[in-house]
Amino acid sequence: MSDYAIERRSNLSKQRAGYRAQGGAVLAVVLVVLVAMMLGGVSLLSSVDTSALLSGNIGFKRHSINSSGLGLNNALDVMKNKGAKQDSVAGCPPPAGAGTTCSDAPIWTSLNFYPRLLETDENGVPVVMKDKTKFDSTFTVAPVTTQGNQTRFLIERMCNSYGPSTQSNCMLSAYSPRGGTVWAGKPGSIASPLYRITVRTDGVRNSQTYAQWIVAFTEQ
Repeated sequence: MSDYAIERRSNLSKQRAGYRAQGGAVLAVVLVVLVAMMLGGVSLLSSVDTSALLSGNIGFKRHSINSSGLGLNNALDVMKNKGAKQDSVAGCPPPAGAGTTCSDAPIWTSLNFYPRLLETDENGVPVVMKDKTKFDSTFTVAPVTTQGNQTRFLIERMCNSYGPSTQSNCMLSAYSPRGGTVWAGKPGSIASPLYRITVRTDGVRNSQTYAQWIVAFTEQ
């Protein structure tokens, strides 16, 4: 065999080896790109699912907050239409007591009302409201369920103890129907205690909302 033929065959072998090396490198690059695309697709699906879940939870929470207004209206109806003997001290223990021995306690609990401030957590939410079972066994106004939300309310007179509403005992509204800027400085002026209304709303997906209002009722 001539030297030319041997050299040509050697060049062909080298070219084929080069093609195989290039093909292997291209395959590796393609595989890397495919893996990156798959990971990107999985990440995108996860992001979409998370966004949808967050949007849904925010929507449920907003709906729960809107339902709090129903609890407020129910509380205001109770305050306007029913007497609660809130100045009573009959049978009541000292301010630190539980108040279960007060003679008029059944009247108060039947209206979801209490004549003094109850124990609260660090956020100002009455502790008794955080346990639905305990709350429903203590206060007897049934919770209202509407559009999947269950609403409860509690009315507290903003006083430190039982008895009449006085400046030393309660937070009072500054209201003077006879004019002037300071109610105590006008004959016949009227001041009524302030009340704290707390509404708890339990919605779908375990959403839970607490809302509070400070209100005052004036006497004419």
